[in-house]
Amino acid sequence: MKKQYVSDLKAGQLVQDIFYLANREIRDRKGGGSFLVLELSDRTGSISGKVWDNAKTLSLQAIPGQFLKISGSVREYSGSIEIAVSDLTIIPYDQIAKDDFIPKSQYNREELFAELKEYLIQITNPFLSKLVNRFLEDKEFVEQFKLAPGAARVHHAYLGGLLEHTVFMLRLSKTMAKVYPKIDYPLLVTGIILHDVGKVKEYVYDKVIDHTLEGRLLGHIVQGYEMVSTQIDEIKGFPAELRRVLLHMILTHHGHLEFGSPKTPKFVEAFLLHMLDYIDARAMMFQEATEKNKGVKWTEYHQFLETNVYIKDQE
Repeated sequence: MKKQYVSDLKAGQLVQDIFYLANREIRDRKGGGSFLVLELSDRTGSISGKVWDNAKTLSLQAIPGQFLKISGSVREYSGSIEIAVSDLTIIPYDQIAKDDFIPKSQYNREELFAELKEYLIQITNPFLSKLVNRFLEDKEFVEQFKLAPGAARVHHAYLGGLLEHTVFMLRLSKTMAKVYPKIDYPLLVTGIILHDVGKVKEYVYDKVIDHTLEGRLLGHIVQGYEMVSTQIDEIKGFPAELRRVLLHMILTHHGHLEFGSPKTPKFVEAFLLHMLDYIDARAMMFQEATEKNKGVKWTEYHQFLETNVYIKDQE
């Protein structure tokens, strides 16, 4: 069991504990030679580790995807803390405790899933209802859906994150239906429940959250499209137009080509699905940035939010 977690590290501390190596990079030193930059993580976050001595030798041991016992000291550099690594040792996979490296949702997954099922009454279209139930009556899929993360890093990156993200979108959608009563709400609810089903295949989360080989090559949008399309083909008489619009929603829920969607939304329910996905993801990014940076007024630049996050005073 780990004793030193990333979120607890402070400048001046000595470190001797296990971390997951997410990435590494060999860089040139100004005066000649090289040094090694390690991205080290656990369930509480990630921290940079710098290896200044024997960098090339230790780089042969520091392979991304491994667990390393890190010895060193914590120091502050350019406003952030990092570990000056003096030594590292590879730790066998079977000696790793899952709970040390994968965070989990603060919400009860069974309660969230029960809440999701309450929305099934809103799916009044019989074909959409059959489709959703084909997924929810599959015990193996349901267990994966309850456990899967919402992402590897960006948002909801913890066990139960996918289910939490889906339920929060469903909650937000109720307001959409009141404000825009002419939308096809059964279609929107179906799109919300199914839009990220590909994530049960995109990620592996036995010791750490990472992409599967297919997930890295194809991504959850393509995988989800295939899963939903396959189930639709099993429903006799499923209307061709309904198939088109629902699959379009799966393909466009990221909203923009540069965000990974092969098409952009072409009708209102697809657009609303994208916006609900966008709102919940970004709101969680702000919250997570705030929680991880208590004690400062500004975070470092956030790549996905495209800004530094301001930490408000707590009343």
